[in-house]
Amino acid sequence: MSANNGNDIFMTFPQPQIEATFLRRPQRFLAEMRFPEGHEALVYCANPGSMTGCLVSGNEALLWDSADLKRKRRYTLRAIEFEGTWIGTDTHLANRIVEEALRLKLVPGLECYTTLVREHLVEVGFKVDFLLSGARGECLVEVKSASVVESGIARFPDSPTPRGVKHLKALKREVLAGRRAVLLFLIQRADATSFVVSNSHDPLYGEAFEEAVASGVEVLAMSVSVNSAGFGRPKILPYALPSMASLNTNT
Repeated sequence: MSANNGNDIFMTFPQPQIEATFLRRPQRFLAEMRFPEGHEALVYCANPGSMTGCLVSGNEALLWDSADLKRKRRYTLRAIEFEGTWIGTDTHLANRIVEEALRLKLVPGLECYTTLVREHLVEVGFKVDFLLSGARGECLVEVKSASVVESGIARFPDSPTPRGVKHLKALKREVLAGRRAVLLFLIQRADATSFVVSNSHDPLYGEAFEEAVASGVEVLAMSVSVNSAGFGRPKILPYALPSMASLNTNT
């Protein structure tokens, strides 16, 4: 795996890392890999999305080695190469990336908050990823991962997400009750130039998104480049206007 210039790295890649070759994805949370020594094995794939077009047999992949021999799947898929771009595939890393960006004051509009709490219970059945607080009050931040990019446009969701719809409705209720809430979409790849919420895979999510935005839920789309050294400094992406947010983007 070739490493790009690491001068803009703001968060290093989790270690230890292992290079492998992606073969196939037999189940949503499993990926079959060929290791440099020649043997093949299933590894954990921490991404509930379809990742349409991102997973091509024979492409290079980067795995994290838990070094835990008692773990059912010792390795976790963390990134895959696609047409010269490395794509972060582990949605569990999304919160770690966003947290680091928040702590370093790299997220526009959220620099004023001084305290961060993870997985704050908002209501029964819903924990928001971050509760920020400071002199200006509190802010709820919910993080979603977008993996698919087509013609430079990052798209979410890439599969049905009832859980995501539930989260949108909860954020809407909180905003209507007078709290600030931000829905932050993280794209772990460098080839996205804009972002859109599409109803191509989940019309209910598109509808709930428009309703949430109309109620006052704020939206941020942020991308980070990926390479063997780590993740590049966050870049804010433009996203579709609320009136276009649920546009069917299938062409």
